[in-house]
Amino acid sequence: MRKPAAAAERESFHHGDTRRAAIAAARAMVDALGHQSLTLRGVAEQIGVNHRALYRHFASLEDLQFEVAAIGFAELAERLEEVGTAGVGNRAEQLAAAYARFAVDETNLYMLMFALPLREQFRREDGIGPPLRRVVKAAAAALRDGKASEDAIKTAVLQIWGLAHGMVGLYVAGALRARSKADAVALIAAGASRLGPESGRP
Repeated sequence: MRKPAAAAERESFHHGDTRRAAIAAARAMVDALGHQSLTLRGVAEQIGVNHRALYRHFASLEDLQFEVAAIGFAELAERLEEVGTAGVGNRAEQLAAAYARFAVDETNLYMLMFALPLREQFRREDGIGPPLRRVVKAAAAALRDGKASEDAIKTAVLQIWGLAHGMVGLYVAGALRARSKADAVALIAAGASRLGPESGRP
């Protein structure tokens, strides 16, 4: 028997609302306790549903983790896109600073983002694929000055990302001598200051 339209609309709304609520609760749990604390059962308890109900929305815990990580990459992309509108200054340094500032501000989310197998997700048309590509696009745009080749820009992005990611890891592990988050960001930015695409020009 076909369900009345009103009942179908309520069911559809509830379905979408549960999914959104689960992602929001998962993000809050990661922010507060770290990504290793995240469980489907814990999220279900937070939003007041049976944990089995979440399997209608997420095939596994990793699927939910990817949804939260996608939000993180979108937020990181927004930070990097601001560098492209900054005007004057050392773009490599500004790019590394924006990356590092996000990482130290959102450390637990950042750790989740890079705990997942990203390589196989990069070309996906949905999920984490678009925000992940947006990060790379924003980083390249920030360094593009009309003079450097695309190969030089790609190399510079990888070098800056690698340096910033590595130094953030040292900071999180307590191995980077920084008195504060701001100090850590400044150290990371300074390390990237000579990694722009112009550094490889004759």
